[in-house]
Amino acid sequence: MLERRDSPRTALVTGGAIRVGRAIALALGETGWRVAVHYRSSESKAVEVVRRLEELGPGGIALQADLSEAEAAEGLVFDAVKALGHIDLLVNSAAVFPRQDPLTVSAAEWDDLFAVNLRAPFFCSREAARHMAVSQGGSIVNLIDTGADEAWPGYVPYVATKAGLASVTRGLARAFAPEVRVNGVSPGPVLLPVGEDSESYRARAAERTVLGRIGSPRDVAEAVLYLADAEYVTGEIIRVDGGQHLT
Repeated sequence: MLERRDSPRTALVTGGAIRVGRAIALALGETGWRVAVHYRSSESKAVEVVRRLEELGPGGIALQADLSEAEAAEGLVFDAVKALGHIDLLVNSAAVFPRQDPLTVSAAEWDDLFAVNLRAPFFCSREAARHMAVSQGGSIVNLIDTGADEAWPGYVPYVATKAGLASVTRGLARAFAPEVRVNGVSPGPVLLPVGEDSESYRARAAERTVLGRIGSPRDVAEAVLYLADAEYVTGEIIRVDGGQHLT
């Protein structure tokens, strides 16, 4: 077991200002973590999350970075280490989820999607692991998607990024061991796509699960909390999908 510091444990959550990332950042704050909340353009929402974190205890900071830019990932981790002193946990939650027709998607659109959803998590993880390895170790959790194992014709490039991230998760678990553990969480219908939150869409999504209901971002956050402390678990991807993969 890794030696614990007297100071609060620290985490960097990419995409921590909104949606599932926000739930993860707040859940960490509730359990005593000091959190760096990354955002790209949602500054006011990031500031609000930090305000909530300050109310919860150890607090947090907001860090801006456009992860579609090549050098942004490593720079973000550097800024987080500088602000927090060290990083015990990296959660790669930032992602874009556009509906794209595979017959018309452009090379530029493809590249932008892969830059944020796959390249950035890899380079954030590599930079974080370098710091963790010379500190007291640490943990990385990547947000995958149940779509990584399914055929979604309207989201082919997106699904490809998440399947790639699942492979990266397993590969880095071996590459970074034993100092750094790398795991993933694969959400199912816990937060529906923007613009597709109608009652009929929610009903169809619920019907596809064994539990017969939509989950919540908090369900994903609970899985992240588990992996952050599960010191004999690495290379694992936990499905949080209400049993959707069984149907």
